[in-house]
Amino acid sequence: MKKRKSLIALSLGLVIAAGSTFPTLGEIVYVTACVSNCVSTTACGNGVNQDVNLVGNLVYQDEGSFGAYTSAKAGTPDKAVVPGSRYHGNSFSNSTPDLGIVLSPSLAVTGGVYKVYHVYSSTAGNVSTNVIIGFTNVEGCTISWTTTDKFQRKYGQPSPQQWQLLGFLTNNADTSFPRIRLYFVDGVVNAGALQRFMIEQFKFEYYEPCTDVPGVGVTGPLATNIPAVVVTGVSNAATAVTVYQDSGAGMVKIGELTSGIVAGNNTVPVTGLVKGAQVAATQTLLGTEGCKPTMGVRVGGGANPRLRLALSIKENPTATGPVGANGASGATSTIHFIPATNVLAGSCPADGLLTIYPSNDWQTVTVLLGKDTIGDPASASGVATAGSGYYANDSVNIRVYAYRIVPGSGATVYSATPAESAQVTSTDAFVVNWTWAAVAGADGYRVFRQVNYSGGFYEYVDVVGTSYADSNSGWLFWVGDPMPTAVQKMPSIQWNPTVGNPNNIAGEWGILESIALVSDDETDNGPFDIYIDNLANGTNGVFQDFEGFVAGTGAGVVFNQPSYSGTTSGNILTAPNVAEISNLAADTGTKSIRVRWQFTSGATNLWMRFNTFNTSVMPNPLINLNEPLSFRLLIQPVGATPVPPPPPTLSAAKVGSAVVLDWEGTHRLQAASDVTGTYTNTGVINGPWTNTFTEPAKFFRLRD
Repeated sequence: MKKRKSLIALSLGLVIAAGSTFPTLGEIVYVTACVSNCVSTTACGNGVNQDVNLVGNLVYQDEGSFGAYTSAKAGTPDKAVVPGSRYHGNSFSNSTPDLGIVLSPSLAVTGGVYKVYHVYSSTAGNVSTNVIIGFTNVEGCTISWTTTDKFQRKYGQPSPQQWQLLGFLTNNADTSFPRIRLYFVDGVVNAGALQRFMIEQFKFEYYEPCTDVPGVGVTGPLATNIPAVVVTGVSNAATAVTVYQDSGAGMVKIGELTSGIVAGNNTVPVTGLVKGAQVAATQTLLGTEGCKPTMGVRVGGGANPRLRLALSIKENPTATGPVGANGASGATSTIHFIPATNVLAGSCPADGLLTIYPSNDWQTVTVLLGKDTIGDPASASGVATAGSGYYANDSVNIRVYAYRIVPGSGATVYSATPAESAQVTSTDAFVVNWTWAAVAGADGYRVFRQVNYSGGFYEYVDVVGTSYADSNSGWLFWVGDPMPTAVQKMPSIQWNPTVGNPNNIAGEWGILESIALVSDDETDNGPFDIYIDNLANGTNGVFQDFEGFVAGTGAGVVFNQPSYSGTTSGNILTAPNVAEISNLAADTGTKSIRVRWQFTSGATNLWMRFNTFNTSVMPNPLINLNEPLSFRLLIQPVGATPVPPPPPTLSAAKVGSAVVLDWEGTHRLQAASDVTGTYTNTGVINGPWTNTFTEPAKFFRLRD
């Protein structure tokens, strides 16, 4: 008889599926390469897993100290919580069947058979494409495989990643504490060449017939107002695809597809999706349904919940503009979030971000980049009156700078140009009543004086109001440059400091590396469906209005698709994944860029890095840090739809013997021989256009 044990191993870094019994369905043990049960390296560090199993062996032992920490991790929901994973470079090529990485899980069933899986993320594109890893049993078991290719790049994407089956492990009849070793066999492992070997975590799952059926995934959009669920990874041999939902009472079937099943993605009609519930799916092959998942993908409340927002700016100390130019040449690897004063697990910007609430109106998003300014006083003057102060025939004049104290950073900024008064004098002893014009937003004024044409304004006094009674006392000597033109900094950065300071931005230009869109509602993960228009850089004006592209143009116009960044691709579902030119909404003109995605949960350290890296149109755009960055944003509440802009007008005019068609903006011109006939593209997208047809009649229309 097989020996059964009770097993509680959460404190050992081994996670057991909730509600499991042994050896029946549900015994799952995870072995992580990193510390586990923690998402923050601040709280738990980033070292290798140091937990031990119930007989005192390290559950994960890197015998050659081959690995190092990386924040990359899979987006799959059914896994242990970890801050990241371990990557390996060329030194791992020195591992052998006698020296490598040893896994020592605590399992429940002596003599039991377990499926062994691995999952990790390769969405950053820096994982080996051809590595072969060997496995051998160290003690207490036999295994069904000796080598595997499942650590190659193709198996770690897209997010949420699928568990990759390595093989079967059978415990010896007298133990449930097996030990196995993995080591290098073949291929390229070289971190410098973007060919890493990655380990995140292994799953040991007690074998049952349903586990022979490959698992399937669920992707978005997932929301209460959606009548279908997209199931991914389905076999074309499946006879049924079943969708389940757990809204608090376990997984319950809410939909099934039994006909028209195709390989890959299948849309399954469902009823009753509940916000906050988890949705998962199975497929049925050869009469056996896959194991019903205990966890799934979270259902959102619909587009759109509120968001937080920041910009990420990449340094380019040598850039000189202009706005919108490709700033890749000369750029450093240093990236700053503005406004933000903290970074959470997963590199998510935090604290100080802008909060964006849904509205049916277009909103202006403005972020001050490097400098904050205060206006210049328009005038200053003084009136002498008799009194004890200055001596008879003294002469004095002033310069006045307005100043303000920037909230958050506490930095003081001053006027660039002061107001200077005329000389004031008297033949008798005198005092002066100085006055100057108020400056909007000023917290006070720094007043400098020059006495008897001394050649410099070396003394000052700070005044809150717009006048000062000067009796030749209270003045302080100014140490240093008498021109107080220090400039501000947003809370997260400093302006134009020395190159190499990681907390400062060097130079007056930077790259708009991304718009960071951050989850802000723990109860709602979306989906999100927003429109962005009229990117502008202060007095430099609008540098992209998206009018020069036909509707439907895909990702690459300034921004990449939401999944492009490996830093955040694990935070979002594989669908929706849209960044395209749209004519469904526009702030001005007829076009904007539409962005659609959904977070995997409502966790507030999840973000989507909507980046500009090497796009086909306006890649890595430079912006001037003396000016704010702004854009128009439409983020509507749940159930609302945008009001489309008016359609373009197509005009025709006779010019000589030819007919010239004209229109504003970029739209596809289509033609047909009959007004109700089939319209086809002419290949023309911008007017004016002189038609060249020879038919008696031709009909034209604009699209996109």
